[in-house]
Amino acid sequence: MPRFVLALAIAQFVAPFFPRLTGIGGEIGARTTETGLPAPETPAGYAFGIWFPIFVLGLVYAVRYWRDPANESYRRIAPYAGAMFACGTLWMLWTQVMGSGLMQLPLIFGMFVSTLLGWRHVEPGGDKTLPVLFGLQAGWLSAAVCLNTTSWLRNFAGATPFGLTPEIYALATLLPAAAIALAMILRGRANIWYVVAVIWALAGIAVANINGERFVLIAALVLIAPVLLAFSARTKRVPAAR
Repeated sequence: MPRFVLALAIAQFVAPFFPRLTGIGGEIGARTTETGLPAPETPAGYAFGIWFPIFVLGLVYAVRYWRDPANESYRRIAPYAGAMFACGTLWMLWTQVMGSGLMQLPLIFGMFVSTLLGWRHVEPGGDKTLPVLFGLQAGWLSAAVCLNTTSWLRNFAGATPFGLTPEIYALATLLPAAAIALAMILRGRANIWYVVAVIWALAGIAVANINGERFVLIAALVLIAPVLLAFSARTKRVPAAR
């Protein structure tokens, strides 16, 4: 298991270069927007850089588990971390080869669920990098699952579904993402790194619309406030999640 988890963690670094290495498919950014311009609810390109520290932290965990396979804490997390790494790698490969499609949804949801389950097995006072890893990934995925879902619905329908304007449809993405974040925070399952990732995603959407949809820019910025207030109120009552 340790070697398998390590291989999956390394695969996350290799997968983005698959088109260059094989000549098959295209860059993720190009494949997800090949049907038109980026949707208003898509974060600015720089925001996706959050994956680099997530991948690095995942590799740190995998190396430590490989070097200390008897560590009970690492062993409990391993199945979920392995699923998390595998779903992330497969999502990148699928998107690069096939573009946006239905298969993205079970992969992104699988990544989200395995992240949440793995987070539950992180021991307080244990490896200090694990709360950062799971907090950042869960926070970013709280927005990403909503974005992937609405993006697929738009591609399937060929336009924004239900006759909604692009601005209102973007709001239909932002509100569920904020609701997931608030639920996580109010249930005491979020740490500061989770909140940082959620705010990073919302800020990225706002930045992407500086010269675009002003309504989406304002909505994304406004939704940052309840996230911060909820986390502040929660941490005053009980300690934040590990």
